[in-house]
Amino acid sequence: MSIRFEVPFVRGKGRARFVRATGRAYTPDKTMEAMYAVRAAYVAAGGSKAPAGAEVSVHITAIRPLPKTAPKSVEDEPDIHKPDADNLAKLVLDALNGTAWDDDAQVTDLVVGKCRRMRGAVPRTIVWIDWSRDE
Repeated sequence: MSIRFEVPFVRGKGRARFVRATGRAYTPDKTMEAMYAVRAAYVAAGGSKAPAGAEVSVHITAIRPLPKTAPKSVEDEPDIHKPDADNLAKLVLDALNGTAWDDDAQVTDLVVGKCRRMRGAVPRTIVWIDWSRDE
């Protein structure tokens, strides 16, 4: 099965925060909202759960515009700014645990890319997920 979906933002997974009084850890609200949005987009695209033991392939592409403060002479630039590619992947993989697969340990092929930032680009994260039906 192969599925493609996108969300209208680019966000990496935030660091876990700690409450000093209790020592408990929690995920920041903005990260949780982004994870819910990724999960909802997957379900809305008709995504189903990969069979247990299936090898899953995930490709993630992030697209962002140039900042408005960039000089007019600059048309594009490499996206070497935060969020890091690994944090983009963590957000998507953790968001889809239990929905697209049992555990993200099933992901055997992961490709994460950040496109060059271009003037007028619409920010979004595009995700392709693929696994074999015969598993």
